Amino acid sequence: MLKYSAHGNRLNVYLFCPIILIYYSIGFSQSQLKKNLEVIYSLTDSLVNKIVDEIPGDQKKIMLTLNLGNTYSLFENNIKTSFIKNGIQILDQPPDEINIPSVNIVIEGAGIEYGEIFRDGWFGAHFLPRRAAVFGNYNQSFAENGKENFEISTLDTIRVDDIKELENESFPFTQANIPPEPFLSGIAEPLIAIGTAAAIIILFFSIRSE
Repeated sequence: MLKYSAHGNRLNVYLFCPIILIYYSIGFSQSQLKKNLEVIYSLTDSLVNKIVDEIPGDQKKIMLTLNLGNTYSLFENNIKTSFIKNGIQILDQPPDEINIPSVNIVIEGAGIEYGEIFRDGWFGAHFLPRRAAVFGNYNQSFAENGKENFEISTLDTIRVDDIKELENESFPFTQANIPPEPFLSGIAEPLIAIGTAAAIIILFFSIRSE
């Protein structure tokens, strides 16, 4: 006969609380994930920060030319805003002043790439690495090197179930192919489930026989 402890209910409460906390923690962290387009925007911010660091300290105005093509034209407002937040004024027409720095930015490509799917434990959610990248070149009149190539990227981890919400169908460069789940991972889970169920049944009848 199975025997129950008077403290059983208390134990259930203690077991249940961590589950709530863990679930809330995971849900909160996922809600903070940036969408793919937002991640790429942040990379253009990093590019602007790099260029601003190269501008002579006494220069707070620039002539800015953006060559983004049709595909990446939506980056224009974000790039200009980033310069302004860095305290740089963007001039639309050449001023009468001399020695105003000029910056010419060319975005050749931007996109998302997903890595191999993995599980958070045997029965956990599916995750995969997400790599975002922006590359191209820029030319600034205040640098001796002339044209400089750049590639800026970032890597994080996302849930496979969140991909549709993170991508934007209007902008194909925010989408990428999702690799298939590893073969052994798909087989191992049902085998473990069957083995666990069998062990529980055996344990149940063993306790009853006592």
